[in-house]
Amino acid sequence: MDNPYAAPASTTPAPDQRASYTPTPFSLDGRIGRLRFLVWAFLPAVVLLMLLAYLIGQLGLVERRGIVQLLVLAAGLVALAIALAMTRRRLHDLARPGWWALLMLLPPLNLLLIGYLAYRAGDAGGNRYGPPPSENTTLVAAGMWGMLLLAVTAIAAQFEIG
Repeated sequence: MDNPYAAPASTTPAPDQRASYTPTPFSLDGRIGRLRFLVWAFLPAVVLLMLLAYLIGQLGLVERRGIVQLLVLAAGLVALAIALAMTRRRLHDLARPGWWALLMLLPPLNLLLIGYLAYRAGDAGGNRYGPPPSENTTLVAAGMWGMLLLAVTAIAAQFEIG
């Protein structure tokens, strides 16, 4: 005989808290860790701007300020969209709402937010945004080393070191 006051039974198994998934760079959902955030949010912007500078030089567009400004604006908007999407995913790894990514648009707060996202470890288990991401791949680590190399080279170029 069924008890009408009993709690309903679920036929779906409980999610495994140790399960993880491998994030992809083109998804807007899910969670990403610190290293993936730094690489996926900023490396595309750096590569895009380097490609843009190369094309402006090769196509001789230096004298055509209007075209250069439009190209830089378009590249900047693409880079901003990528950074906001990756910031949202990183915030989900920390069980924070995605709208906090809009803080990236406020200059004093964006540096604090980037520091928070780069310093704080994500939730070890699953949270309401999904299971934790898998370990970083060799390609993600190589992307981070590439970004560090670019940063050191840019600093050396600014001060004419070496």
